[in-house]
Amino acid sequence: MKISFRASPKPGAQRALHELSTRYGQTPAAEADFIVTLGGDGTALEALHEALAMPAKPVFAMRTDGSVGSFCNSFRTHDLTDRLHAASRVQLPVLQAEIEQAGGRSRVLFAINEIVLERQVFQQAGLSVAVRGKGDPMNINGDGLVLTTPIGSTGYNRSRRGPLLPLGSSLLALTGVAIRPPSVWSPAALSDREILDVEVIEAVYRPVQIRTVFETIPNICRARLFRSRDRTVALLVDREAQSRLCTPFGRQC
Repeated sequence: MKISFRASPKPGAQRALHELSTRYGQTPAAEADFIVTLGGDGTALEALHEALAMPAKPVFAMRTDGSVGSFCNSFRTHDLTDRLHAASRVQLPVLQAEIEQAGGRSRVLFAINEIVLERQVFQQAGLSVAVRGKGDPMNINGDGLVLTTPIGSTGYNRSRRGPLLPLGSSLLALTGVAIRPPSVWSPAALSDREILDVEVIEAVYRPVQIRTVFETIPNICRARLFRSRDRTVALLVDREAQSRLCTPFGRQC
């Protein structure tokens, strides 16, 4: 079995990296059977984003001391190969954003937990929001919008009072951030087959940026947001972590 280890820079994770790579070896991710992360959710998300280019490469995350790991397995140095073989595989959806910036430049972003459109300056953003094929666009003013997958719904989305999505469901959460009246707006759970079109109103005077965990692109004119149809990533969850992981999402595994 070939394993590629990834670790947080924290001392505890680095000690674990040394111990595990000495015991099991260290293989480049492209040649490995598994990617194992040591740290918390941030380290796991980095590995999952790396795995976007290697869709058959599952990620097994272990939380080390001092890290927050809401979707990580417990840390142990022994029986790792048995845990990897016995773990359940959870296919995670990937969000895709097709973006047009001021000046006409086009970009594409991918995210595993959330995509955020947010005001770039003091003035609130003006956004025209439409779900394709679902009627006329709605114009809103506020600090921004958050589109979230189930595994991301317990984070920033939840802090904005967005809906908690069952893990493994075919849903996305769309949540507004400080939407100003008189807009009639409430958070929504959408089918992950929906396509969201957003246009920035007065983009020159009220610029908007789009953000993922790893990248921020400024001066957006419009964006199309949806679940990618040809990209997923796999998270491995062992038996002892399944109940703990799924309970915050409103269901048991």
